[in-house]
Amino acid sequence: MKFQKMTLAILLSVMVASVLAAPQPGFFHETVSQSITVRADPAKVWALIGDFDGIAHWNSVVERSSSIDEGRDFLTRAIVFKDDLGKEVDVLDERSDADMTLRYHVTSSPWPVTRYTAMMRVSRGATPGTAVVEWRGAFDVRGILEDPDGAPSLDMPPGPLVFGLDIETYNNSSSSGKNAKRDKVTVKIITDLYRVGLDSLKWVLER
Repeated sequence: MKFQKMTLAILLSVMVASVLAAPQPGFFHETVSQSITVRADPAKVWALIGDFDGIAHWNSVVERSSSIDEGRDFLTRAIVFKDDLGKEVDVLDERSDADMTLRYHVTSSPWPVTRYTAMMRVSRGATPGTAVVEWRGAFDVRGILEDPDGAPSLDMPPGPLVFGLDIETYNNSSSSGKNAKRDKVTVKIITDLYRVGLDSLKWVLER
């Protein structure tokens, strides 16, 4: 009986995990990953990254960041991007000084995504005095409709640009219909945001 209960519990946990992992109808699950090697001591790198609401100190895409909802169990930061790209709200889920790792989830952002989680980790580099920084994200992206020519339908008035894309217009072209296609542009935008963020971190630490 005890074995049957344990087996049932395992099966239920697997089923719940499968449901949570499956993207919503009309959405596509995506992952992004970027890393960089920095000529700086890992502890110095972690001092910057580990300051969760201090992201504006090293990320050139961020105009400002501040803590909100103080008094709650989990630290929450409000990010304002430069060039009118919009705002993002992140909630810290885990922070480990021993592993130099932090995990967080995004509750709102300018991008047509949901169930957005991310992780940043600092580790020792291959040579003394260097560190490797990883930035990974996973999220569900709302599919987009395509016109007969195979290009996204962008019939809305122009909005703010990010990496050459009219993001407001592009977001408004998203669809949850059965014929939605993978939104590779949004995935590229978030990937580029990670890349630019890590490049600016390297510049700040090595200048």
